[in-house]
Amino acid sequence: MIKVSVFRCRQVVVDRVVKAASRVEAVRTRNVERFASDLRDLHDAIAPTDLHEHYWVWAGFLLGWAREGAILPHDCLDADFAVRDGDFDRLIRAVPAILRAGFACDRKFISDSGLVTELTFTRHGARFDFFRMFPDAGQLRYFIYRLKLTSVTETEAALPDQPTEPFTFLGRTWLKHADHARELRAIYGNWEVPDPSWAFGDGLNHGAQRTSRHSHSAFDWRPSQVVADLPGASLPRPARNG
Repeated sequence: MIKVSVFRCRQVVVDRVVKAASRVEAVRTRNVERFASDLRDLHDAIAPTDLHEHYWVWAGFLLGWAREGAILPHDCLDADFAVRDGDFDRLIRAVPAILRAGFACDRKFISDSGLVTELTFTRHGARFDFFRMFPDAGQLRYFIYRLKLTSVTETEAALPDQPTEPFTFLGRTWLKHADHARELRAIYGNWEVPDPSWAFGDGLNHGAQRTSRHSHSAFDWRPSQVVADLPGASLPRPARNG
């Protein structure tokens, strides 16, 4: 069991307050507008760095564009991006530019094998998550984490590996996987029909789960803390359920 820290208690309280407030229509509308502005600022901060054109949009952010042509109102406090393992060092080098744009380092997630698998930033109460994707036999393997007050569950997942292509959204040009429908089906199934019951952790592409031995509550991390964990580290073979 992970020790309950002040930081973790603060995370739980803030998350619940933000979710409760977002049920108010006026607040939700304002959140969407501010989230869109933050996304444009993040895009523009990364554009002059060598991370530009080496990361892409996926998950809920992509789903909003593909199904609604807009940010999903219920998912306007989280944006998911992906970076290939071989480009992870580009993300590290882009961090100073992201911080100068007004974003703050939130958390770094570490797999049970000791690899940094996700870096998150925050701004105006929203999170901007960069997942490290590991190519493996035509798939991109990645890890997600379900945080509770005293424990963290690590889940292995995978998506079809694809080339990326540009698309325009929110007045900016981003990258996505070429066959986004294939990717969204892998995660959501019938993604074209809204499913209010769908929740984080319900992805159809999820595999083995385990209790994480890391707290994932390292507040205010710095790029120097992950520089040692650059591409080249060996990734263990996928674990089996049961």
